[in-house]
Amino acid sequence: MLSAFRFDAKQSERVAAWEGAVGHLHSGQLLWLALRDPSDEEVASVVDALELSEELVPLLREPPRRASVTDHGDCLYLTLVAVAREEDNPAPISVECVLGANWVVTSHHEEIGVLDEFLERAEGGGQIGALDSPSFVAALGEWVVASYLRAFDAVEAALEELDAKVIAQTPSRDVSSELDRLVDLRLRVGSLRRALAPHREVVIALAHPELDTLSTETSAQLFAALESRVTQALDAAGATKESIFGSFDLLVARIGQRTNEIMKVLTLGTVILLPATVLAGVMGMNFKVGLFDYSWLFWVVIALMLVIAAFVLGAARAREWI
Repeated sequence: MLSAFRFDAKQSERVAAWEGAVGHLHSGQLLWLALRDPSDEEVASVVDALELSEELVPLLREPPRRASVTDHGDCLYLTLVAVAREEDNPAPISVECVLGANWVVTSHHEEIGVLDEFLERAEGGGQIGALDSPSFVAALGEWVVASYLRAFDAVEAALEELDAKVIAQTPSRDVSSELDRLVDLRLRVGSLRRALAPHREVVIALAHPELDTLSTETSAQLFAALESRVTQALDAAGATKESIFGSFDLLVARIGQRTNEIMKVLTLGTVILLPATVLAGVMGMNFKVGLFDYSWLFWVVIALMLVIAAFVLGAARAREWI
């Protein structure tokens, strides 16, 4: 699907016949061609209308999986990697950006929430048309980084839920589900961080306007600010990873507490039964002693065993062992 939007200093509008608008753009206007899961015909029409190099065609159809930037002389080819779903099983999705003098082409193959939000804000008006194409992509990059921050926040929320569950109740004998959940979250954070880290190299390159023909001082300042946002997101990834380790330590502590409770019960049972075992052993020795001629002593021994057991339980209760 191809959607075209034209921005100027006062308004934004959706353009149906965008091919005719390409040759009539002035310096105060910006054309955005947004491709979502594009067909071969749509890619071909964009390449023909903008007179793009044929080597960009396969990139628009099968984008790279890593953030990068390439200078093609009169245009820049930029790859951003956004998070398609920030909450449930987030997946990094490549967003291809081709930048010209006053036009931008973006292409991606799945729905990306932050791009839809960016479009809603852009359609609301403002002075987007006053931005050059690199500055427009820098503004888009802010939303891309925001998708990672949302994904890390979602992981933190999942960890808080898991921690509350572990603290509120004793873990079951089989803790594989909790451990599997932590492993899944750890792999998720690692995947997101690996997708985010290359953006730092991209924004550093675009923060120097002297390295390409399209970047300006304004766009350089925006990309320099974007670099700090990328660093902030990477720091958030590190903090989230530490939170996962903290949740693992909490789970291990609760398992250790449960083990201590079991050992306490076993030890108390041993203390209760040990005196009775000693008495039974003594009274069961095979010696001819006149004491064993009195049958009522059997009940005395049983009563003594019960008294000792009650005493041990009372002492444990008084010392708050149970």
